[in-house]
Amino acid sequence: MSKRACFCRFAFLLFFGLSTACATVKSESGFSAVQEKTLLLESGAILRYALALPPSFSPDQRYPLIIALHYGGQVTAYYGKPYLTNLVLPALEELGAIMVAPDCPGKGWTDPLSEKSVLELIGQVQKDYAVDTRRLLVTGYSLGAIGTWDLVFKHPELFSAAIPISGMPPKGIVVRQTGTRFLVIHSRDDELFPLESVRKFVQFCESQGLSVRFNPVAGFGHYEYDKYITALREAVPWVKGLWKAKP
Repeated sequence: MSKRACFCRFAFLLFFGLSTACATVKSESGFSAVQEKTLLLESGAILRYALALPPSFSPDQRYPLIIALHYGGQVTAYYGKPYLTNLVLPALEELGAIMVAPDCPGKGWTDPLSEKSVLELIGQVQKDYAVDTRRLLVTGYSLGAIGTWDLVFKHPELFSAAIPISGMPPKGIVVRQTGTRFLVIHSRDDELFPLESVRKFVQFCESQGLSVRFNPVAGFGHYEYDKYITALREAVPWVKGLWKAKP
């Protein structure tokens, strides 16, 4: 794992503490309580993940699926849950999607172990629920944003939309052609990942023919992840438009 990723893990532990693993938020639209679940992986290891089902869930209806990759820190049990409940769920609940937030099992989301675990989780959720495979979205914050870029370019056929927040792609990433649409959210005041570095990468992706929107925000730093709710909520019409256009 890079020094930047190590620092990212340490910094989030320092700023938020282990108590964040117990954080919850009440959904205004009636989303079901966030469930703590486990998945037995092919390797024999156990993957913990948080899951939220949309209001009035029906097993006869097909739903979009949102994968939420948490920020860095010392991963304790259900470490992804506060990222889901404090940011992704309140921001994107209007999409009416099934949402899952796994705990990172490896040394960052770019670790092959983490990559394989996320893919197995997606497969399991598709077995457990009626998932519309045309409407898969992945989003991640900081370390999770690094993982979002990595996952999409390694599996360009999988996701229709990706929203990396407050993070750069991993060093040496291979930019591939993909039908995935990107919305990049980043703060001008981010003290860990400079805005201009992110902007340059976005411009490079555009030069390669990829569809990337860039939304720079301001007024808060890297470790104020809960301040991104408004910016992420503003992505809802964009996502709905993409999914509506799917055949």
